Amino acid sequence: MPQSRPRFRPSSVIPSAIALVLAMGWATREMAHAFDRAPALGSQTINLDQVKMSVFKDGDNPVGKIGLYVQGESPGCSSLVTGRFVIDPGKSPHAPHVHADEEVLIVESGHGEIICDGKTTKVGPGSVMYSTPNVAHGINNTDQEPLTFYFVKWVPKGSSEAR
Repeated sequence: MPQSRPRFRPSSVIPSAIALVLAMGWATREMAHAFDRAPALGSQTINLDQVKMSVFKDGDNPVGKIGLYVQGESPGCSSLVTGRFVIDPGKSPHAPHVHADEEVLIVESGHGEIICDGKTTKVGPGSVMYSTPNVAHGINNTDQEPLTFYFVKWVPKGSSEAR
């Protein structure tokens, strides 16, 4: 009995080829994203002299200096940022704003006002602000000296509010 050769039918070959090309494109894109992603933040200690401070502007106007200690994804957060901000006398980094991050702000030195959830509070060294996600908050330096504060912002992994 003669063996019959399998016949390639365009109706089955073309969809299979298209599916293979699409799958290879998707896999290539996923691999590129995996290589582009920075590694998750690891445990570390950072001294103040390691933090590069740069001028921070509100629009075109310099309002102080900012430096970041850590920024990125961590094992428990899709976004984690820790930094230091020095606000010039009489300035504010920006108008009160909202974001998906929870945030803690700790005043190290100077005096000013923190606006949080519709309430304005006079603050000085040792004052702390905590803001839940999507609550309006901001800080103003009302003094003749710089106001320095530290901040930590985070969005937990799996949060429905991820940015």
